[in-house]
Amino acid sequence: MKSNAPYHNLIEREIQVRKFESKGLRMLHDNFGKSWQPGDEPHGVMVFTDEPGIEAPETQARDLEAEIDELRAEIGELRNPNR
Repeated sequence: MKSNAPYHNLIEREIQVRKFESKGLRMLHDNFGKSWQPGDEPHGVMVFTDEPGIEAPETQARDLEAEIDELRAEIGELRNPNR
């Protein structure tokens, strides 16, 4: 389900964002009005949805200590190639 939320200034925008987020919706777009110029008070229409967002892939935690040990070993081999 998509819902539009018009706003005419920053305060209205913040109220609308809180209202829709409290319903478990997330913002898809914030479409500024055609007459909006940088530096003007924001106005336009936000689009919210209840569709889940794309989740970031899980990343495994790196074992930095082990990586450092491996690098130290490689450096040691480079310093003493005959060992």
